[in-house]
This record gives sequence, C-alpha cells and structure tokens, in this order.
Amino acid sequence: MRRQASVVAGLVVACLLSLGATRPAPKPPVSLAPPAPPKAWILLDQDTGAVIDAGNDRSPLLPASVFKVLTALIAVQRLGPDDQVPVSDVAAGMPARKINMKAGQVWRFEDVLTSVLLVSANDAAVAVAERVSGSRAGFAETMARTGQRLGLADHPALRDPAGLDDEFSYAGGTYISARDLAIVTRAAMAEPRIRAVLTQRVYHFHGGDGTDHRLLNHNPLIVGNFPGAIGVKTGYTKKAGHSLIGAATRDGRTMIAIVLDAPDPTRFTQALLDKGFTVPAAAEGGLDKLPAIVPDAAKFAEKPAVEPAKAHNADAANIAGVNAAKHPKRSSDLPLAIAVLVLGGLPAGLILLRRRAIRRRRQRRLEHHQRMMTWG
Repeated sequence: MRRQASVVAGLVVACLLSLGATRPAPKPPVSLAPPAPPKAWILLDQDTGAVIDAGNDRSPLLPASVFKVLTALIAVQRLGPDDQVPVSDVAAGMPARKINMKAGQVWRFEDVLTSVLLVSANDAAVAVAERVSGSRAGFAETMARTGQRLGLADHPALRDPAGLDDEFSYAGGTYISARDLAIVTRAAMAEPRIRAVLTQRVYHFHGGDGTDHRLLNHNPLIVGNFPGAIGVKTGYTKKAGHSLIGAATRDGRTMIAIVLDAPDPTRFTQALLDKGFTVPAAAEGGLDKLPAIVPDAAKFAEKPAVEPAKAHNADAANIAGVNAAKHPKRSSDLPLAIAVLVLGGLPAGLILLRRRAIRRRRQRRLEHHQRMMTWG
C-alpha cells in the first residue's frame, strides 16, 4: 500500500510539473504609444507664470467651451454669490449642453456659475453674459476690454461667451491662442470662488426652475483621480475639436496645461502636467513668462457711461446749474437804486448799487469758470 501511494504521489507531481511547463509565460505589460500632439498646447507654472513647454501657442484657434473660463472670471469679479441672473429668450435658446433654463426665470448666480464650469451649460453662460453686460454684443465689448487689461497679445477675437462657433454663436465665435488662454486661466485660478468650484465632484442646488439639480463634474482629470487634479475645463465642437484645460497641485506647486484641437486631450494633458512637476522651480529662470496676474481685471473693463469729453462738459454744466440755483438771477437793481436816490434815500441807494456790483463780479467769475471747464 505504501508503495502504491508513493507511486500515485509521484504521478501527481509529474502531472503538475508537466502543466507548469506547458503554461504560457505571462505577457509583458502593453506600453501605449505616446498620444498624438494637439494643434496647440502650453504648459506653465501657475505660481511663477513660467512657460515650461509649448507648441503653436501663439496662433488664435477656436477654443470651444474652455473659453467659458473667461466668462466665469469676468462674472465672478462683478457678481456676488446670491445675485440674481434673469433668463432671456436668447439664453434659453442655446443648444446642449445646458441646464434647460426657460425665459423669464431667475437663477442664483453661484448656481449658474457652477453650471457653467462643471457641466459647461451654454444657456447658463449666455445668461451670465447678459446679466453682466446686457447682451452678447455688450459682453463681447467687455471681454475685449478685459483682454487688454489682462495683457492678451495674440490678437484674439473674443466674441461668444459660451465658446460656440456654429449658427448659435455670436458673430461666428471666438478665436484665441493657447498662450492668451493661459493668461486668462492663470487669472481665473487666482480667484478663490472659481478654484473652489473646479474641484467639486458633485453640486446640489434648487434652481430657478423650481427643480432640484445634481451636477456631476465631468472633467476627466477629476473623474480619473489624476494625482492633485484641479479639473478646470473641457471643450468640444465639430469645428474646434477636443480641447482641455487641466491643472494639478503637488508638493505646493501648481501646473496648468492647455491643449487645443487634440486627438487625445486627456493623455496629452496628463503627460504635460507630469512633465511640469519634473522641472524644478530653480530651473525656470531663463524661461518665457506670462504677464503678471491683474487683480480684479474686470473692474477696469467697465465702459464709461459718458465719454470723457462729454462727461467733462456735463460736469461744467452741472456746476453752472448748481451755482445758478444758489444764486438765481434777479432783475436789474439799477431802476430801484435811482428811485431810492431821487426820493432822498442816498445811503440805501448806495447800498443797492454796491450789492449790484458784487453780483456782477460773481457772475463774471462763474462765466470764466464755465469757459475753463469747457476748454479742458
């Protein structure tokens, strides 16, 4: 029996060894080919503004919805969280992505802002633009002035607040370079209210439509748990292709990557961000740097209600009006003074004549002041 058991055990061991010998060796891990480059890209250090890597970054291109970052920046610098945003027919008529605003509704600004940044709602972006400047045309002027203040230098055409470029767009859509978009993004990232929105994975609110909403952040860096991700903004249209603004923070440093018209925006953005963290801050000294962040840039973008020359003349007219109210013209005192003299009231007549001379001198000074204000 013992001999038979040992024979059986030997056969089992032999079978196992035979199976092990015929089992295929594990395959080596598949290495993915590097992603194809986008039409334009830029990588920068948020804190220093140093441009670490770039390609075709000075050419204005269609940005798609990543352009909503400028709309958000301008709006945050002008509106408080609880300010009301009315919805027009134009805003309600925007195509998807949208949160289905209806004309006549009024929404809370912080909810609208989050809808713009987290789910790229086009109706929300247009409603905000109209709330700030009255119309898309007015907002285009506001964006142009803000762009000048920020230091955008690649001749951008800042037109549509949602980044649209089809029949729903304003004036055919926006064109902006990756570098100018980096300037905008860096300024937006410096706004605490914007940065707080970008990292949220889910947002709940009760909308102006009387409905409870649940927004999910669809940025691939947030969804994919990329180390240190700060989302920022996605974008896509047929004309513009896929665009992505991504940012991440590691060890106290923040990198921003922007890709426009990219075959694989997520992988290319991740590769750029990883590359940025390998470059020590001490090695950025000789690199190109973006202009300094302008605080509250949109405050300086307001168009004066009256042109300066007209305002100056209007001020002169107002001064004249105020003085006229204080010193209304009276009928001539000369006949009265003569009558008093004739009737024997010499002292009273002299007093009246003196008062008349004083008023005439005052009037001449006023007229001289008005002329000087007008000439200035």
